[in-house]
Amino acid sequence: MSDFNTLFPNFLNQCTALNQALIPIACVLFVTGIVSSTITGHRSPGAYLRTFARTCAYIGVLASLLTWSNEAATAVDYTVKNTLQADPAAVYGQYQQALALQKGNTNSNQSWWDLLDAQSIFEGVLSCILWVFGWLASVIVFYAYLFQKFILYLAYGFAPIFIGFLAVRTLHSIGVSFLLSFTGVLCWPLGWGAASIVTKGLIDFMTDQSFIAVGGIGGATGYALQNLIGIAVLGVWLIFSTIAAPIIIQKAISTGTQIGQALLSGATTAVGVGAVSGIGAAAAFGGGGISGAVTGAAAGGSAALIGMAEASATGSSYSPSASALTSLGHHRAVPRPPKSRGATDPTGDRAVQEILRQKKA
Repeated sequence: MSDFNTLFPNFLNQCTALNQALIPIACVLFVTGIVSSTITGHRSPGAYLRTFARTCAYIGVLASLLTWSNEAATAVDYTVKNTLQADPAAVYGQYQQALALQKGNTNSNQSWWDLLDAQSIFEGVLSCILWVFGWLASVIVFYAYLFQKFILYLAYGFAPIFIGFLAVRTLHSIGVSFLLSFTGVLCWPLGWGAASIVTKGLIDFMTDQSFIAVGGIGGATGYALQNLIGIAVLGVWLIFSTIAAPIIIQKAISTGTQIGQALLSGATTAVGVGAVSGIGAAAAFGGGGISGAVTGAAAGGSAALIGMAEASATGSSYSPSASALTSLGHHRAVPRPPKSRGATDPTGDRAVQEILRQKKA
C-alpha cells in the first residue's frame, strides 16, 4: 500500500512553509521569556545562564523537531514489528503457526474427530474467519498510519507557537502538553504491541489441544466450544484494540493512564455499548413484520459497530450516533389505515351532504 507521502506529496511542504511562517512568533515568545525571567527580582548569574541555556534548547528542539520525529517514528515502528512482532493484520499467520506448533506437541493418538477429518475442516473455517478479521485490521492500521502522519505534520506546522510557549512561565504547561501529546502520537504503534500480548494469549487458548487428547464426543465438543468462544472474543478484541490501542497509548503518555486498565475498561464499554445500542435499534425498527425484522437486524448491527467505535475512541458509555439511530426507529412513518369496502364516492354526493351537515351544525 502507498504511504502518506505518496498519497499527499505536497502536504509536508505546506506544513513546512507554515512552520517557517510562524518562526517569528516563536522568536517573540523566546525574547518574552528571557525578558520576563530577567525582570522578576534579583537573580544570580547562574539563573540567567540557565534561562539562556533553556532558550537555546528550545530553539534546538524547534529546529530538529521534524528530523527527530521521523527517526523516532521509524524506531518505534521497527520495534513493534520486528522486536515485539505485533501486527494486527498477521493474526491469520499467527494462528496457523501456533496451531502447527500445538499439533506437533500432541501425541499420535487419533480420535474419530481426526479420522473423519472434521477437525481440519473446523480449523479451516476458523482460519478463514481470522483471515477476514486480519484484513479488516490491516485496513484500520493503514488508515491509522495516515492519520498519524496527518497529525504529526500539522503539529510540526504549528510547533513554533507551542514550543515558544515553553519559554514563557505562564504558558509553559501548554508547551509541555503539546510535546507530550506529540510524543503520544509518535508512539501509536506501541499500543498495538501491548494489545498483541492479549491477542497471542487468545490464539494460544484456541489452539490448545487438551480436549483433542481426551478424544471421543466430549473432547470434540469441548474443542469446538473452546474455539467458538475464542473466535468470538478474539474478533471483538482484534477490531477494538486495533482502533483503541493507539488512542490509549497516547493518553497514557499524556496523562499517565494505566494502559492495561484502559484497554480492559474500554473493551468492556465497547461491547456493552454495541450490544445495548444494537438491541435498542433492532427493537425500534423491528415492529414492521418481515421487512421490519430485516431492517431491525441491519440497524442493530450498524448501531453495535458505531457504538463500539465511539466507545473505543472516547471511552464513554454513551454513543450519540447509535442513540440517534435508535431514535430514528421510533419516527418511522405510521401506516395508513386500510380503506373499508364501499367507502368510495364517485359521484361526490356524500361529500356534499357532509359539507351541508357541518354548515347546519
